[in-house]
Amino acid sequence: MEKTKKGKPVILILLLSILAIVLGLGTYGYYNILSTDKIYEGVSVDEFDLSFLTKDEATKLIMNKREQELDEKNMVLTYGDKVFDINIRQFDFKYDYDSAIDKAYSIGREGNIISRIKEIITTKKNGVKINLNSSYNKDKIYEITESIAQEIDMEMEEAQFHFNNGNINITDEVIGKKVKQEELAQLIETNIEDLSTIEIPVEIIYPTRTRELLSRINGVIAEYSTSFKGSNKERIENIIISSKALSNDIIMPGDIFSFNEMVGPREKKFGYKEANVIIKGEFTPDVGGGVCQTSTTLYNALLLADVDIIERHHHSIPVKYVNIGQDAAVAYGFLDLKFKNNFDFPIYIHSRVVGDRIHIYIYGDRNAKDYSIKIESKIVETIEPQEEKVEDSTLAPGTKELVQQGRTGYKVHTYKHKIKNGKVVDTQLITKDFYKPRNFIYRVGPSISEEHEEEEAIEGNE
Repeated sequence: MEKTKKGKPVILILLLSILAIVLGLGTYGYYNILSTDKIYEGVSVDEFDLSFLTKDEATKLIMNKREQELDEKNMVLTYGDKVFDINIRQFDFKYDYDSAIDKAYSIGREGNIISRIKEIITTKKNGVKINLNSSYNKDKIYEITESIAQEIDMEMEEAQFHFNNGNINITDEVIGKKVKQEELAQLIETNIEDLSTIEIPVEIIYPTRTRELLSRINGVIAEYSTSFKGSNKERIENIIISSKALSNDIIMPGDIFSFNEMVGPREKKFGYKEANVIIKGEFTPDVGGGVCQTSTTLYNALLLADVDIIERHHHSIPVKYVNIGQDAAVAYGFLDLKFKNNFDFPIYIHSRVVGDRIHIYIYGDRNAKDYSIKIESKIVETIEPQEEKVEDSTLAPGTKELVQQGRTGYKVHTYKHKIKNGKVVDTQLITKDFYKPRNFIYRVGPSISEEHEEEEAIEGNE
């Protein structure tokens, strides 16, 4: 019995010793695990397993693979036969290795000992995957879109029409191209990961004046001339200046032409001289006198060309250089001559002064305009002037002095006849003009009978 009692403490001491050894070894093991400088088992970045690697080892592992891949990552951009092979590094594309490795290393290293050990065990069992983030420089993208645009962009150029003494020469147009840089930059940004081939978005800018269209100006479709014989040199100079300003202009289909816009203001600084103009029925000296003959000549040429007249004004009195009802008065800022090119081909205006006449030619497609125009004005009413007498006692009896010259008035209708194959196929009333009459005004002295009556009254009183 005593021997048995002595054996129990020995066994207990042995068990306690074994337990102490086991606990010591466990504590030592977990101490080594918690104090390691390596990433814990089960941690990965993208497809890379970083278990038991130091931060430097993990960084090298990932970088060696990803940096090699970057060398081979290209984005292809195409336009027509142009191909731009852009390496992704040109966008300053890079991976954030440090952040990913720091996050991988932090697994199992936050919190108290128990929470750390728990996270280490869970990570080993289930694993933790961390994404490798990347970044790029938007400014670099815009630099590349700009360089691409410099290779593709092309200025649009209209075909040019050259007229020299009746000879026509036309240069080719150039179709414009403009890279849509903002749209291209967005396509590149959304394609950073996929790296699909991108078709570069380009705006095509088409000229309105093409060789094909301008080539339809192949001859004169109407012409008209008026004489300024007897005009003074100032008036003739004004006609010449306005004629040059008017000449050599092309009006495209659907365009509206303004005489005032084309010729500009009639001012001395532009060379215009002072000559008679018609203001309220009177000839009055003013700068630019004679320009109305240019506008009137153009108006008649336009009528014969059969374009749409949008604005036209007649003078207050008939002019001598065209038939009544066929004049076109202009005054800068007030009265204009406007027309619209209603044809499907361009119109070219050419004017010149030869001798004592101004000639205006309308060029267009002679093949398309297979008819002619005749203008006819008819006086539908003539209004004779009346006489107005103003008595003036200072004049001798029976005296009659002209104060205002009278002028006959007219109501005029003007017609446009369309003639095809020698026959009138259409007639239109295009204008109704009223040239106001002006009465004669006389100053008259007392009548002779009244003078005799006054003399007899004086004699009777004597």
